[in-house]
Amino acid sequence: MNPVNFSSPVIISLIIAVFLQLMPSSGDWILWKPNFLLLVVIAWILYVPTQYGIGFASLVGLFADALFRTSLGHYVLVFALCGGVAYLLSRWLTYFSSFHRAFLVFILVIFGELVEAALFSIWDIPINLSQLHILAFTSVLTWVAVDKFVAKIHLHH
Repeated sequence: MNPVNFSSPVIISLIIAVFLQLMPSSGDWILWKPNFLLLVVIAWILYVPTQYGIGFASLVGLFADALFRTSLGHYVLVFALCGGVAYLLSRWLTYFSSFHRAFLVFILVIFGELVEAALFSIWDIPINLSQLHILAFTSVLTWVAVDKFVAKIHLHH
């Protein structure tokens, strides 16, 4: 049996995530905006861990470094660590409910933001973590849509 090729849906979902990521936000809403790229990466790692893993997460992190104009390796590290946790838990999470996967995303978003804050602190750039719980909550709300989208594509193929 030949493996299913998910490259077209992955590229399309990453393009949509980039579009949503670059959509302008104003005021306090920018602190609540989820990292759409990270959510899409986690979704593909959870659904197709045999094809998409830590290397995929690192590659998208490298793209995010170029997109957000951060120092090289900043988002590579954040995405690789979050993707690594998702990859390690991917076999268990296939048996879990949507609620449990959403809880994992909540934890991963907090973990990713803390790693990102640690990296920014190396460069003496202050980052506000007071809205971290709200960012994680909006990421979980967004995750529900991303999870349904990737699940539908996964079942279709």
